[in-house]
Parts: sequence; C-alpha cells; structure tokens
Amino acid sequence: MAKNKTVVIDELHMTIRIPGDLPDDAAEGVRVVLASDEFMGRLRRAVRLAVRTFPELHVARVSLTR
Repeated sequence: MAKNKTVVIDELHMTIRIPGDLPDDAAEGVRVVLASDEFMGRLRRAVRLAVRTFPELHVARVSLTR
C-alpha cells in the first residue's frame, strides 16, 4: 500500500466582511477584487513571505485555494 507523501496538520480560513448596508455596486466591487487573479497572486506572495520567516515551516507545503 502506498504511503501519503504529506498529511494535513492545520487549515486556516480567512473571512472578509463588508458593512451590511454597503451599496450593491460597492459590494460588487469588493467581490470583483476578491475574485481577481491579481488579488490571489498578492495574497499568495504575502503568505509565502510569512511562511518563509519561520525556519520550522521550511518542511511544510502550503497551498492557497479559493
């Protein structure tokens, strides 16, 4: 039987909140930014930078999905 190459030891979730009374067009603007490749790229770079500052995490594989 094949062994797993990695195991999940933790999952982190990010919650983004907007005001409930935000106009629809402004709320849609937020959704467009969050769905953009540019936002995901910047978020990935930020996570990568944060992980790299901890030597203990050098053995970890981190993935970021929507």
